[in-house]
Amino acid sequence: MNKPVFDDEEEMYIPDIGEVNEDIDLHGQYPRSNAGIALNWSTLEQQMFDMLLLNRSNTFDNELRDETARTVSRLVETFEAHEIARICAIAMMSFQLAAAEDKSFEDEYHKYVEYIKKHPGDVEEIR
Repeated sequence: MNKPVFDDEEEMYIPDIGEVNEDIDLHGQYPRSNAGIALNWSTLEQQMFDMLLLNRSNTFDNELRDETARTVSRLVETFEAHEIARICAIAMMSFQLAAAEDKSFEDEYHKYVEYIKKHPGDVEEIR
């Protein structure tokens, strides 16, 4: 399959759905980058890296991008898929905790750990 190379940055991303003519079929379409085309990435590969680089400013911050990639790699090496989903859910709830209750997940976690050190009999048991 001969994939096009995009010279115009605007062509690399899916347009806002609100701006798309209803007659255009978007089924099966996905954003493509020049790097993805050059590397002959599958749809899945392209989607993964589009998500990684979703905030285009991150592509210029190599340290943040590399840290994100290392985090993803470490998660995949360390945890099963259901555990990664659980961790992601907790991370999202930590944003809610900060917004709704003005509390930090990290602070609350440390409070819990300190409490359990002093009261080991209060550890929650899995039944």
